[in-house]
Amino acid sequence: MDNILEERKSLIVYVYSTKQIRQLKKYGLIYYVSYKMHYLVMYVNSENFNMIKEKLKKLRIVKSVVDSPYINLYNQLSQKEDIDDQKDDEEY
Repeated sequence: MDNILEERKSLIVYVYSTKQIRQLKKYGLIYYVSYKMHYLVMYVNSENFNMIKEKLKKLRIVKSVVDSPYINLYNQLSQKEDIDDQKDDEEY
């Protein structure tokens, strides 16, 4: 059995009402729902990304669909050089 992870991309979907969010489950994995601000974060397979994005835009319950900026963010918390330069408090 091959354990191949599929590449996924995230979408931010703004909706008019959070009552019909269950209808969006068939398009991808719903990761987070903000009931107060009326949006959800959804993961979809990268090979179907553009097709699903266009389908979501055509739905009546969807206000807008935005690509998540998470891919463009720098995800390294610190550099190795920064850690090596710090001195430990061994004297105390």
